[in-house]
Amino acid sequence: MVQNIVICRGCENDKRALLFKMQNERVRRRVMVVDDEEDIARMLGEMLRRLGYASVVCDRPENALKLFLNTPERFDAVIVDEMMPVLKGTQLTRQLLRIKDDIPVILLTGHGDMISVDEARESGVRITLTKPVEKAILGEALAGLLK
Repeated sequence: MVQNIVICRGCENDKRALLFKMQNERVRRRVMVVDDEEDIARMLGEMLRRLGYASVVCDRPENALKLFLNTPERFDAVIVDEMMPVLKGTQLTRQLLRIKDDIPVILLTGHGDMISVDEARESGVRITLTKPVEKAILGEALAGLLK
């Protein structure tokens, strides 16, 4: 079982329970959030819930990769932070796209992150947003990607 994954709002850390909950909530889209700062990851998960998405929040990129590898069909989009230990967001994006080549990825960067638009695009990132991201902007970005 993947550890250090926080499922937003009352869903146990069990794949069967998560799948059952998602099916019964009539959620149209499921989004994985990957950020090593747990408070930010939880906030993004809550933001997504308020926008009408189901979210799975991972605080370690290596655990997110394992979960995605086992069940890529469960996710409609991924939001990743660029600066994380073990794997940067752009590195994680490349690996996710090897598993599911059509998964849309949004990259979150801090003001001080040194990443060019070209570098982000080359990794497969579709949209880059700067933290802190507003709910409306995140909602518009996801809606545009998931049309």
